[in-house]
Amino acid sequence: MKGISWLLVVVIWCVNFGISWWNAYACGKSWVETKQIGGWQRFMSWMGAIMSASGFTWCYLLILMFGGYYAQPGFTQPGHAPILTEHAIQAGISLGYLILIPGILFSGVMIWLDSLIRAWRRRDLPSIGTAAWNTYAQIHNTYSAFSGIPGALKSIKGFFGKGSKDAKGLAVVLIMVLVVFAILGGVFTTWGIISHYAATEPLPSRRPESA
Repeated sequence: MKGISWLLVVVIWCVNFGISWWNAYACGKSWVETKQIGGWQRFMSWMGAIMSASGFTWCYLLILMFGGYYAQPGFTQPGHAPILTEHAIQAGISLGYLILIPGILFSGVMIWLDSLIRAWRRRDLPSIGTAAWNTYAQIHNTYSAFSGIPGALKSIKGFFGKGSKDAKGLAVVLIMVLVVFAILGGVFTTWGIISHYAATEPLPSRRPESA
């Protein structure tokens, strides 16, 4: 049963990473053009970038947290007390979740609204299908946020609060460092992909000015 659970986690992780990569790729392909056009299209490029960076950050957060947990001396060297407990790892994931969820919800709402506008204007199957998927994704993300935030706050309070047996100085520092590294990794990965594909796109040609 545990093997199946881990397999499901890996599959979800890969899907999330793939979606984040695609969002960054799509932003990169339109980055130069939207920079020239500005306005709503430029704003939506930034929304896609935020969603991509949030997805990458979440993927890296899981790797760093679980990697740090299983790589510490408590596991690699029997007889040593682990620095990061399961409670500490749960608190770190909860902290990352609370940092990411505002950007995910805001950018998700904007992407959802944009897809509805496109579906209304075009009224074709691809745009309607995209709007339907974004509607489902936004409802799911909003429900997950409202149901997950209380538990995340409780986990963080239980770990960082006064009197916690798990909140040792080194454990707190390690959790904070891992969260920061995950965020930086997500941002730099997104920016790297956008920059790479933006560099392959030529500048949009200007229309000749009328006399």
